[in-house]
Amino acid sequence: MIQLREHERFSAEKQDDRYSGLKLVEWSKPGDQVPWGYYASFIIGAEWIDEQESLVVTTKRDMEHIDFLGMFMTCFSSDLALKAFSNIYSIDIDKPTIKAPALQSVVSPLIVLHFLGVVSRIKELKKGYVRRSENLKKVKGRIKILKNERLNIATKRYDRVFCEYDEYSVDIPENRLIKKALLFSQRFLQRLNTQSSTAAKLLSSQTLARFSCVSDEVEIRQVKQMHAHKLFTDYNEAIRLAKLILRMFDYNISKVDNTKGKVVPFWLDMSLLYEHYVYGLLHEAYPGKITYQFECKTGKPDFLYKSDEYKAILDTKYIPKYEDKSLDKNVIWQLSGYSRDLRILKHLGYKNIDEETPMSSVPCVIIYPKEEKSQARNPFLGKSIKELCSPVRGLLLFYKICVPLPVL
Repeated sequence: MIQLREHERFSAEKQDDRYSGLKLVEWSKPGDQVPWGYYASFIIGAEWIDEQESLVVTTKRDMEHIDFLGMFMTCFSSDLALKAFSNIYSIDIDKPTIKAPALQSVVSPLIVLHFLGVVSRIKELKKGYVRRSENLKKVKGRIKILKNERLNIATKRYDRVFCEYDEYSVDIPENRLIKKALLFSQRFLQRLNTQSSTAAKLLSSQTLARFSCVSDEVEIRQVKQMHAHKLFTDYNEAIRLAKLILRMFDYNISKVDNTKGKVVPFWLDMSLLYEHYVYGLLHEAYPGKITYQFECKTGKPDFLYKSDEYKAILDTKYIPKYEDKSLDKNVIWQLSGYSRDLRILKHLGYKNIDEETPMSSVPCVIIYPKEEKSQARNPFLGKSIKELCSPVRGLLLFYKICVPLPVL
């Protein structure tokens, strides 16, 4: 097994076809003073190089105590972040597991909380016709003649009739699958004992309570054949994740407690995770004032902040070195381009502007992380963006804001 941390290089003197299709490393030369080679980037995870050898990439040494559960909970605090979250990770459930104890605290909470977030936003449980068979006091549906003769006529129970009928109910196969995965998720969360897990357990209990009228009896064959209706987009995602959870634990709830340090092959983009985490914090602190990924001529800035008192372009960079080092030139160029984009300026409320209108620069804010030993809280709550900005020396209206990562 090859084990790396983010941005580390492993010893490969020349390009090798075995590594060409990997997600976790790429052949590159990330700086003038470093040699060509296979380098890890911002993506962590585990994948197979071939049938014998695996590759595991973990977080940087100064970021190894991240509370991923807390980050995921924050990410799922808004509908927008939840809809886009599936783009920042991928899981290959069809391949064998990889021994990577350091990643156990990442992949299982990731899927479980993504699933809980999706299901908790289903406004109304889907209903459908379910086939029932019961021994009743009066005829309902149609009589099952052979079974009725055996159960009732032969035993002289003339007050009963065995019937088969269709009932319009929430107890349909899709809801049974989701409930089954909710029980697996609840069992998984019970193993955790952190401050973040308390909120996750509460969400699990609240979500499961909505399925009280649904059975959790579902066969493996049904799970594999089940597909959601195209019109029910929330159900599509919930069913996809429910299947993933059941397969991850091999359809056996007792295996939730016995993973033996192994994970399914997966990758997670840490830079995008940090972006979604910051969006969750901004969404909580400034509802209605944040625009995410506004499309313009020069690209898509992560966030635009617009209020009566202040306007700014905000961009996250998963680069802890910005705590005590200067901004990279390409970052400065990127945000400078955003600050001159007419679509962005008009969206922020600058009026009567065109290509010839002179105006001062728009504040550009870089948001960067660091790991803090104390329990992280939302730094934006109760404060304005302007209050939190630290000026960047030598640049006009360029600022930095440190948003710490939550730690265990």
